[in-house]
Amino acid sequence: MLKVVIVDDEPSVLEGLRLFIDWNKEGFEIVGEASDGISAYPVIRDKRPDLVICDIRMPGLTGLELIEKIKAEINPIPKFLMLSGYNDFTYAQHALHLGAVGYLTKPLDSNELLSELYRVSDMLEADIKNNHENIELIRYTANQSYVDIIGGKRSQKLARKVNFIFGIPENAKIRVVRFVAMHEDDVESHSEIYDLLLRITGIDNENCVFYNGNHHYLVLLHDGLPKFPHHTLLVEQFSNHLRHLNRENLKRYSFWAFISGISSCGLFESIINCNRQVEQLHTYCMLHPENQVLSYEAISGNSTFQSETDIRVVLPESAFDRIVSAINGNDANRVSSSVEAFFADLYQKVRHRQLLSVCLYRLADVVRKIASSYGIEAGRVILDFTRAVGSHNPNCKKLAHVMCIHLFNKLNEHSDKPINLLENEIIEYIKKNYRRKSFSIQHISERFSLPTMVISKIVKKKTGKKFNDYVNYLRIEYAKTLFASEDIKTTAVCCDSGYSDYGYFSRKFKQFTGVLPSTYKKRYN
Repeated sequence: MLKVVIVDDEPSVLEGLRLFIDWNKEGFEIVGEASDGISAYPVIRDKRPDLVICDIRMPGLTGLELIEKIKAEINPIPKFLMLSGYNDFTYAQHALHLGAVGYLTKPLDSNELLSELYRVSDMLEADIKNNHENIELIRYTANQSYVDIIGGKRSQKLARKVNFIFGIPENAKIRVVRFVAMHEDDVESHSEIYDLLLRITGIDNENCVFYNGNHHYLVLLHDGLPKFPHHTLLVEQFSNHLRHLNRENLKRYSFWAFISGISSCGLFESIINCNRQVEQLHTYCMLHPENQVLSYEAISGNSTFQSETDIRVVLPESAFDRIVSAINGNDANRVSSSVEAFFADLYQKVRHRQLLSVCLYRLADVVRKIASSYGIEAGRVILDFTRAVGSHNPNCKKLAHVMCIHLFNKLNEHSDKPINLLENEIIEYIKKNYRRKSFSIQHISERFSLPTMVISKIVKKKTGKKFNDYVNYLRIEYAKTLFASEDIKTTAVCCDSGYSDYGYFSRKFKQFTGVLPSTYKKRYN
């Protein structure tokens, strides 16, 4: 249901609006009302409606003044549909200039009101879709930047990108939280988990919460945020929330939270330090599964914790690098032989069962990182392997083979085709489908069974543009041909070009051509 607040100084108009149409049937709910602009403000502030239907001329604070006040003090801004008993275009023009989406004169006509509500509903739906796509794109970029840093990349461009996405000030104190959410049916519901993490941490920058692949979510906290909670408060908040989740629709999940210490040794090094700490906590949790929420600052002084989780004293990185190299190669037999060699080396050097488990958990994390870097979901096979490690299942080596071969196969699904042929197929697919309103990089990913990151790199390589920029370029070029070839309404051009929101289409058109669609159209009239 879309939420509506109605505002008018005439009681008969308020009563009429309530009874005029079947709001619920049309997908709307009246959540508040007011008789003047002054009393309307707190209602709008508290109810956060999607739409405000408001009279223009009211005592105290006019409808136009109310729009200005809302725009200055409340975010997000609701849509405004203005009412007036005066058929004066000056009022309508002023209202539209301030951002109102429509203007109706009294006495109201029910069909006219319904028509406006349908139009506003379409606009709100488009806004929701665009906002969702924007935040998902930002979160995707946030994760790729994080993966790049952990992978050792360093550049001023990467630093600027990270500072922009997360809003990290210079010389900031940084903390990372890794949150693992595993559904019993292997179902992902990112939006529910994002909302949960925002509630628990209390942060208001949604960019700081992002999916890291394979059931892992990350929260990047820093002292530039309004809230930078102490680790004891975070432990308390996570513990309390997770304890009561059985009363919510998240009860079929299993959760773990790992909270790093604070690091303030520069942007890149701080993130790497925090990531290393959450990895240690994750490993410790595997060995001691009774721990659901762990804080590095609370446990780091424990000598047992340090000895159990320091993998470097057991196996060198080269033991894992051989498997990584094989998975990234093009020979499945090499993957199998690298896993065999890993276990042979492990059984020769490690006698203690607990240290053996630490090494195997480390292998699982290495595989997870490869999968996440390519946008491949491998959570189920990794979980099967880690559960076998935890129960000391004799099939651990067999499941390690399954895990590594699964990832290898995902990376080589299209190895039967030359890469240049596959790249050309993807570009041709985009050219044939860019006018679909629901078209996205996820559709291409599913169509070609390739990670979104790979698709993004192919588009950049072949066109020199980012995926969204390339699709917008194609759509605007098509719109230009429509304006030049036939007399057609700008709203129809917007729709035929693949856009569902005229405002967004207009902004993109001006971005690519330098003029608004209406101005461009006049050239050919």
